[in-house]
Amino acid sequence: MDQRWRPTVNEREFIEQALQSDLRVDGRRPFDFRKLTISFGREDGSAEVLLGETCVMGYVTAQLVPPYKDRPNEGTLAIFTEFSPMADPAFEPGRPGEAAIELGRVIDRGLRESRAVDMESLCVVAGKHVWAVRVDLHILDNGGYGLYIVY
Repeated sequence: MDQRWRPTVNEREFIEQALQSDLRVDGRRPFDFRKLTISFGREDGSAEVLLGETCVMGYVTAQLVPPYKDRPNEGTLAIFTEFSPMADPAFEPGRPGEAAIELGRVIDRGLRESRAVDMESLCVVAGKHVWAVRVDLHILDNGGYGLYIVY
């Protein structure tokens, strides 16, 4: 199933008018955020994030590996996303769809370009051992907000 949403002419006009009028469907002002709650799990490396009605469970794992030859002083970071069919009927089981892959890329790019994760700090012994960090994100409840890629 194609998860991309393409607005109709009427929907596009409604969105443009709402933006110009500072209106949001949920009553928030243009710069108001949804309520954010972060709960750390019982297991090391796990956390649950609630953003409005959207719920995401995250797991972070790491292992020592040899570095890539062209980056002997840098560790690795990999982001994987899964859209559970229980979170939204539009999500299908099986291999990750386009939206899940794109979300993982956006998160990865955001972390790298903001330098939120210092890849060199993941180096243990240059040229021999670095940390390979893996982040698994499971969308448990879509909450109807923002997980569709708009083209």
